[in-house]
Amino acid sequence: MTPADRAATPTALPPRTSRTADEELVGRLQWLMMLRVGLITVLLGTTLLVRADGSDPVTNSRHLTLLVLIIATYGLTILYAVLLKRLQRGLVVFSYAQLLIDLGISTVLAAVTGGTESVFLFMFTLVVLVAAILLYRRGALYLSAAATGCLVLLVARDALGWWHPTPPPEGDALRAVFLSGLTNISAVFFVGLLSGYLSEQLRDAGQRLRFASEDLEALRALNDHIITSIQSGLVSFTLDHRVIFFNPAAARITGLETDDVLYADVLALFPFLAARLGGDEQERWEETFAHPSGGERTIGCSLSPLLDGLGEHQGWILIFQDLTPLRALEDSMRRSERFAVIGKMAAGIAHEIRNPLASMSGSIQMLARSAQEPMQERLMRIVLREIDRLNALITDFLQFARPNPPQFDRVELATLFDDLAGMFANQPADRPPVELIIEHDEALTISADAGQLKQVFWNLINNGAQAMAEGGRLEIRCRRMDATRAIVTVTDHGAGIPDEVQPRIFDPFFSTKDHGTGLGLAQAHRIIDEHGGFLSVRSTVDVGSTFTVVLPFEQPVAAAGAAPDRLEAAS
Repeated sequence: MTPADRAATPTALPPRTSRTADEELVGRLQWLMMLRVGLITVLLGTTLLVRADGSDPVTNSRHLTLLVLIIATYGLTILYAVLLKRLQRGLVVFSYAQLLIDLGISTVLAAVTGGTESVFLFMFTLVVLVAAILLYRRGALYLSAAATGCLVLLVARDALGWWHPTPPPEGDALRAVFLSGLTNISAVFFVGLLSGYLSEQLRDAGQRLRFASEDLEALRALNDHIITSIQSGLVSFTLDHRVIFFNPAAARITGLETDDVLYADVLALFPFLAARLGGDEQERWEETFAHPSGGERTIGCSLSPLLDGLGEHQGWILIFQDLTPLRALEDSMRRSERFAVIGKMAAGIAHEIRNPLASMSGSIQMLARSAQEPMQERLMRIVLREIDRLNALITDFLQFARPNPPQFDRVELATLFDDLAGMFANQPADRPPVELIIEHDEALTISADAGQLKQVFWNLINNGAQAMAEGGRLEIRCRRMDATRAIVTVTDHGAGIPDEVQPRIFDPFFSTKDHGTGLGLAQAHRIIDEHGGFLSVRSTVDVGSTFTVVLPFEQPVAAAGAAPDRLEAAS
């Protein structure tokens, strides 16, 4: 692909800027100055050797001219270096000026040291080579033409005897002058053509190499960006189980730092891999991962072989996603489906049960008034009490199955918890001594149904108090979770909830209490769900439980279910 084609391609890299070309030319000009200084030093040494034979360079015009050339070239080189640091543009013209001056110096040097028979005629070819390096083919051709003109002057000088102390050559000597001139002119042109061609090829090869390097860097950067941006965890490890790559998503899901796991044993991080290594490729499966911060995460995994460029098996690639929010959402949907079934069932049987209960209650009350024996009266009171309890259970059930929609209003959480604290303080004196601690960072106001929220938190407070049979501290903490949500935690230090029971505590009619209906937490979960929030629990046996309630500040547009981000934030 040519540079023009690359520029026309939408994904092509931008063309090389003139600033880059100028920087390269500056580097080559500095190299030319060093070469010039080296040649000058050699010539100066030669001059000193010539002076050592006893001749005086001041009285010898040839030696004096040579010495002046050397000194002038030193001075010009210093001037070039100063100008090069200050020039902002015109570097190509500056390069041509240096090369032409070098040609002039070479012409004078050759004229002083023998003309067409001078040993310094190679300087013309050297200048053409330098022009090809600095300015490529065009520079080589231009300097070849200039060098040819200088050589023609030298041939004419020798042939016509210009500025010569001896008469012009004749016969074989003249032919030798023309032959030397023709040979050097031919050499200059051939060197110019060849060096120009080679310099162009070298420049094209360098451009292709640079473009290839830039493409490789761009592809490497794109590959790194893709790998670090994907939301799935990606872990690469060698055949001896040493981790060699751990992307940011893997660190976020597992809670492990990348620097801590590199070159660690992957089986120590993911013990379940021990039973999976062996085949060429594994189908997707699910595992449970113990998070360092506590709790467990459900992750979906897949394992693939890691191959090198030759297709040799060098290790494994583990890809996994955090399925915990998804599983929590599925549980919430299943719970909502059960709620819907219960609601339909309740609509059909509620009145069928309450009407006979009302008749039974009235009949028993009339019989109790006419009872003649104490035993009959006591038994009738028991029946009436159980009828009232059954009626209350049906009332709770109907309230759960066919709840009133929340009436949203501005609710100050601090005021709501102050009311709950007053209610809690007026509980029976025979209750275990429970100290209620309420903490909040700031006055938070949310859009909610105050009555329904009181019902939720009162249920959580009562459950926490009942879990501490010997008494203790019941802590409520309210704070701002982020710009859109508030978070409330209710923590007790009671018996805790077993791990196998925790997934079911929000199910209807499930209770761990001897006389519980199993509707309190289910109803609390439904209310928070209708407020667009989320209710979760974390508990440890013999340590205590923490119920977390996340509520939005503003009234939700739709609160039919908990979104995955709420699930993940509260888990």
